[in-house]
Amino acid sequence: MNHIALVIVLYHPTADDLKQVVRLSEQWSGCVVDNSDQRSFDGDEVNHMHYAFFGANMGLGFAQNYGIELMRRKSDVTHFVFLDQDSRVSADYPRQIVEIFERIVQEGNRLALLGPTQVNRRTGEVYRSAIHRDKPLSDSFIPRREVVSSGCCISNQAIFHVGRMASELFLDYTDFEWCWRAASIHYVCGITPQLTIEHKVGERELKIGKYRVIISAPPRYFYQYRNYLWLLRRRDAPLQWKVATGIKQLARLVYFPLLVRGGVKCWVHMWRGIRKGLKATPR
Repeated sequence: MNHIALVIVLYHPTADDLKQVVRLSEQWSGCVVDNSDQRSFDGDEVNHMHYAFFGANMGLGFAQNYGIELMRRKSDVTHFVFLDQDSRVSADYPRQIVEIFERIVQEGNRLALLGPTQVNRRTGEVYRSAIHRDKPLSDSFIPRREVVSSGCCISNQAIFHVGRMASELFLDYTDFEWCWRAASIHYVCGITPQLTIEHKVGERELKIGKYRVIISAPPRYFYQYRNYLWLLRRRDAPLQWKVATGIKQLARLVYFPLLVRGGVKCWVHMWRGIRKGLKATPR
């Protein structure tokens, strides 16, 4: 029998975000980890879910690890479902993705992580890689080298073998790095086309020719550039990712100050990330 625990991470959530958390907590157990500087809920429980408030932003990886360890101590969890505060899913979503996860495992796949199909909340379009071409293994499973953690399901068994999230990355590429580690010990990750989730990446988008460029909050670029330089040294980071991401980051250094509104502020954080990334590596 599957025992499911939700791990929901908050950071300055809106009233609508909190309503979603309350709806899910009425049916599911798990942990709500709040990285905000002010409490979103009173007490230590939100219906069936534990509420953890630290008073500061501890990072995505730290928050997910905290939720994992807490629920492992509290119950015999078989699967974790990770949600961001802006993940909009039905109350039945956790059961659905775990059932699909187990069906893919029964087909003979050593599955570590399964994500939904991510849909751009602004445009309604499915997020697609400009580099990768999907090769579905079945109607329910498309292998992916990297999968966004929002809405994903990970088995407790896979976490036992692969390890916890890399909390030192704080935010960007935390989910990618975990997928690479899983692949290094012969697990597979991927998405299912049978479930979709609306997701907003970045704060806005810029259209340059036929390409959409995602514009994030300026401080995010510190983590993107620092973490890229850290991961560049890692053997399990795919060469294609290193090259493609490196080209993208070099291009941003050139056109962000010229073409992007608020691009100079982003550019400053990029260089801060580069300086930090060149100085040291956490592993």
